[in-house]
Amino acid sequence: MKLAIVVPVKAPSRAKHRLEAVMSVEERAALAITMARDVMAVVAQFREHGRFVVSDDAEVLKLARELDLEPLEDHRLQGQSAAVQQGFSTAWDRGYTAALTIPGDVPGVSVDELRELCTYRPEVEVLLARDRERIGTNGLRLIPPHAIALRFGEDSFRLHRDEAIRSNRSFQTHDLPGLGCDLDRPEDMVAFQQLRRESGTLRFLTELKVFERVSAAVTPSV
Repeated sequence: MKLAIVVPVKAPSRAKHRLEAVMSVEERAALAITMARDVMAVVAQFREHGRFVVSDDAEVLKLARELDLEPLEDHRLQGQSAAVQQGFSTAWDRGYTAALTIPGDVPGVSVDELRELCTYRPEVEVLLARDRERIGTNGLRLIPPHAIALRFGEDSFRLHRDEAIRSNRSFQTHDLPGLGCDLDRPEDMVAFQQLRRESGTLRFLTELKVFERVSAAVTPSV
């Protein structure tokens, strides 16, 4: 199995609107680039694999180059599925027989977790790691890269499972704590903090006292 890892990253200026209750526009943009840096730093450890970052943001693509990941400019601007599809198609064209994607907003993912997702049961054609609510897709490995149509977005776990069934592909879930914790809403911050994994994102949120803001926002007043 020759594997490529693809990381789609939305432009920081357009990211994390659901955190507006606890973070300013500027803080959310800084958070997005900090999370992407953490994720890319983990992916950068896997020199034996192809490593692609798909984004329409110049700063994100520059960061990818600095970390020795191949930047792919997102020309379509049609969301996560289209961005990942661009990366997977590029991987296939380059001779990769498998492709794996994780999003740019899972800063708690560890090198060991990503390695496990890369190597776990290579006979499984569609391997999926769910988000912590067990309804979204935070990791997806396809063998081959075009094994199923991509269905990121609301209820993507069910949609990807259904695509695997429809395409007669073997399917399995393999959930991992750090990979399951994306930062979309204030309550996600609580779960991320409880992971207790050192990262630039954890330091950033701690220095800004965002966890204190979240505690006030998500705790019902008496």
